[in-house]
Amino acid sequence: MPSSAGPGSAGPTGAGPVRYIVRAANDDGALANFVVSIRSDPAVRLVDTIGPSAGPPHTVVVETDPATAEEWKQRSRNQLMFEPDSPLSLF
Repeated sequence: MPSSAGPGSAGPTGAGPVRYIVRAANDDGALANFVVSIRSDPAVRLVDTIGPSAGPPHTVVVETDPATAEEWKQRSRNQLMFEPDSPLSLF
């Protein structure tokens, strides 16, 4: 069954942005700093935050290109883990 292409569906070798799930490897402060920092980076769009409503998120979903995701990972000295977000399937 063909899937429709939507935002974030380009994949690692495609020209479009890819959605990534981002979380801190060990330091939750690294994720909080990342969320603040990407507000001034037009190459990264915050899609969603995941976590308790009364506290900071433990995970965020962003949309960016693979090179920018790798750059942010390196900037964080690997304190952030970037995983491509895959669409959920019932089958």
